[in-house]
Amino acid sequence: MNYSAILLTACALLLPTVSQAKEVTVQIWGSTWQSLVEPASKRFEEATGIKVNVVTQSTSGEGLAKLQAQRNNPTVDVWFTTNSVAATASKDEALFAKIPPAKVPNTAGLIPGSYNENWVAMYYYPIGIIYDADAAPLKISKWSDLWSPEVGKSIIAPSMSIYQGSLLMVANQINGGTIDNVDPGFEALEKLNKNVALYYTSDSQARQAFAQGEGKILIGQSAHYRRLKDEGLNVKLITPAPAPMYFDVMMMLNGKNQENAAKFINFIASESEQAALAKAEYMTPVHASVELPKSLAETTPADDARMVLDDLKIADQISNWIARFEGIVSR
Repeated sequence: MNYSAILLTACALLLPTVSQAKEVTVQIWGSTWQSLVEPASKRFEEATGIKVNVVTQSTSGEGLAKLQAQRNNPTVDVWFTTNSVAATASKDEALFAKIPPAKVPNTAGLIPGSYNENWVAMYYYPIGIIYDADAAPLKISKWSDLWSPEVGKSIIAPSMSIYQGSLLMVANQINGGTIDNVDPGFEALEKLNKNVALYYTSDSQARQAFAQGEGKILIGQSAHYRRLKDEGLNVKLITPAPAPMYFDVMMMLNGKNQENAAKFINFIASESEQAALAKAEYMTPVHASVELPKSLAETTPADDARMVLDDLKIADQISNWIARFEGIVSR
């Protein structure tokens, strides 16, 4: 028997595994990579010796299409997306793997709603009320204030197609509805409509409309507030109950490098990395033990004010809700 030949063959078979064990590939939005994930990835490389490769995407939809195209031989190990997209994407169990709890133990320290068997969040951003501190028609302290006649036509609000019906969920809950009965929410939206100057369908449209004075009150997320504040506007953000929670999350591809994918996700979910995220003062970390800087603490909802949405039920109903919403706003 030629033992030398057998040994050489075995070594050749091991080479791809050794190479693979030293790398992990993530797919993510370019701006998020540059501002938050690239620095974390460098720390991950230093701590583990595993090199992080990046593939960028402009949107979650484009990113998912890329992954589906390489279904039979995925080259991406970790995909960053939103929790709402992840809810439907995770149904494709041939493409995506479940998160292995034993290999991602840092989820034990995360806030409720920030992880499940399909994904782990890196951070979250609440939906709240942003208002012009100099020109808002009244001082806003709770959601029901938006229905006041004093508000007039000064609200810039999300369309049903963006943020998965967040405004409907808020209106529904404060009026006694449930996820299975949204009639109270739609009745409330009909009444709110007279106070809405514009329904936006993109983040850039929301910020531009507010900056140009098309409204003095913006129902939007914390990143809107920070961008507007950075532009020099005197804005305030409140996140009263119920404050819808949105997460940017990490999913694992069903490929051959799941071991390193799990290591990367666990590293990002660690208390130390979540603390580093908090110092950036842009998005809110999901680790419960991280102390928030003042700028984040002032705009973060209280624990009992957070509203974690049922993404699967919303995904099943959103088309019907959009049609019903269009009937209201077109009147």
